[in-house]
Amino acid sequence: MMFKHIAFAGLGLIGGSLALSFAEQGIKLSAFDKDTETIAKAASTGLFEYTTEDLDTLLSLDFDVLYICLPVKTACDLVLELGKRGFKRPVTDAGSTKADMAKVAEEAGIIFCGGHPIAGKEVSGFANAKSGIFSGAYHILTPTCPDFDIEPFIEIHKAIGMDVHIMTPERHDIVFGLVSHLPHITAFSMVQTVSAVDLDALNYTGAGFKDFSRIAASDPRMWTDIFLENKDNMVSLIDSYVAEMQKWKEAIENADEKEIYSMIEHAARVRRTLS
Repeated sequence: MMFKHIAFAGLGLIGGSLALSFAEQGIKLSAFDKDTETIAKAASTGLFEYTTEDLDTLLSLDFDVLYICLPVKTACDLVLELGKRGFKRPVTDAGSTKADMAKVAEEAGIIFCGGHPIAGKEVSGFANAKSGIFSGAYHILTPTCPDFDIEPFIEIHKAIGMDVHIMTPERHDIVFGLVSHLPHITAFSMVQTVSAVDLDALNYTGAGFKDFSRIAASDPRMWTDIFLENKDNMVSLIDSYVAEMQKWKEAIENADEKEIYSMIEHAARVRRTLS
């Protein structure tokens, strides 16, 4: 049976958008956020049963599941706090890394299943939250707790149009290190390179640069936490990326037309397989 009442800890872009999407399914909502303006905006929507800036107040409410939508490090700290309090209701999260969170949840002894909605924008905050951004998007669940009933979580995310997949936390962090975290580092580095070499060049950017660099405008707090929580995978992936860049450098340095053409052809062929 689908959950009837979800409590959110954190109402940023993702937490807010999830809440708005679940509200359209008739699910009751309560929310905690430390930011006074965020809570005021959430309350003004009329969609929440209860909003508060006080965690104790939220946890005292009668709800079915706690959905943590906070930066990864802050989310881990909250999970440990829930363990200290002996919290017994199901907990999930929306963080971008899963292995460390799974370990923390096990240590805390809570009923937990990690989750990661694969959607978002380069902007942040409840003011930018929007229902419907998850329609057609993947939602990854990483169950590790034997006491956790995963079926209601599959159901609520399918209800808002998501394509739910199950992974181990470790597999999740490798996959999304490759297709999400590494591209963000690439975008950050590219903008930094242009800024360092010739800042004025940004006045002449076209659609390609703007499209590719869009994610470089992402939230620094969130991405700092993600990179550090997925540190081992990121160091390895950066090494792999540097090795690829070295191949490009050598091919161009040596005017190796055949190799350059071959690398472009291969990349283009792989990219065209994406739906």
